[in-house]
Amino acid sequence: MNTTFQKINSLPAPTWGWLGVNGTDVPAEIPEIAPCKKENKIVRVPDSVKLFSGVLPVPELETALGADAANFVQDHWNCGITAVVPAGTRPEQPIFLSYHMDESNPAVVDRNTLVAEEGSEVTVVMSYLSKEGVSGFHSGLTRLFAGKNAVIHLVQVQLLGDTCVNFDNIGAVTQENGAVDVVQVEFGAKSSYAGCKTRLLGKGSRMDYNTIYFGDQDRSLDMNVVAEHAGPKTNSEISASGALLDESSKIFRGTIDFLRGAKQAVGHESEYSLLFSPKVRSRTAPLILCGEENVEGQHAATTGKIDENKLFYLMSRGLDELAAKKLVIEAQFRPATEKIPDDALRRAVSDFVEKRLNKIESLSQ
Repeated sequence: MNTTFQKINSLPAPTWGWLGVNGTDVPAEIPEIAPCKKENKIVRVPDSVKLFSGVLPVPELETALGADAANFVQDHWNCGITAVVPAGTRPEQPIFLSYHMDESNPAVVDRNTLVAEEGSEVTVVMSYLSKEGVSGFHSGLTRLFAGKNAVIHLVQVQLLGDTCVNFDNIGAVTQENGAVDVVQVEFGAKSSYAGCKTRLLGKGSRMDYNTIYFGDQDRSLDMNVVAEHAGPKTNSEISASGALLDESSKIFRGTIDFLRGAKQAVGHESEYSLLFSPKVRSRTAPLILCGEENVEGQHAATTGKIDENKLFYLMSRGLDELAAKKLVIEAQFRPATEKIPDDALRRAVSDFVEKRLNKIESLSQ
């Protein structure tokens, strides 16, 4: 199947077209989408969480990746869950979903809906892996509904191979004092498109978003995060951190949108990117939109080389320059990877990075 996804990762308010960050149309060659085999997925759900085979009567959500990508998943999904965390329930174990692509199952199109009722709290861990050399395709749609005083922790880990394409689409809404906490690890795939949009609807609700990314060879990463403040005293924190090597490229869009009625809302956004080659391309589009008075919005982006003093310190402790730079890269990822609540998956992330770094003979700056 050949298709073109329209208006992927569009900015809520377009900027200069020559910058190339307003969004894009993405052609995709998609392998046969067959039912996901049992051996290609792991699904673990705590007993206290209710699973539904049908569609829950939940409102439609806007997503950052865009309507075209979301509609594709709605039409072609072959795996995923629909779940409700009952009011006041706080399962000790996370919901765990893992998908593995191989020759017999090269396409994963997962549709996931999670409703956390009032006063509940749940963690969801999702991972995407592939067999080496498989031309895999992943397109996911994850919808999160955090009720009053409810908290949803979402951890997504993408470790697909060099011949895979990834589309990851998140939409969320929070009610009064509800919260959505998202950690995304974007380390794999030849081309990866990731988007997360949260509508902070209820008073005092919040969103925390933290992503780490790693580009090497000629990988391309395209990311879009939107915090839409609709309710008063809402809070958003957007943080991105990554490293680019070889001829890789990255676009990171971060938008804090204060709508009318979002009085005393606070939104912060930051990105820190290390560049290890003169051939990489790093583009960042921080955006603050303001339709309400008495709000606080801040954004900051830092792009550059490793601090020379930090490098000198590590080398004075016996490391050569290449080993010191690798250590800095690993340390930059650690605050996010430590939030992965599954030991085996955390080790898989560490091994994935180590394997990629071990292929590097030099890290020029």
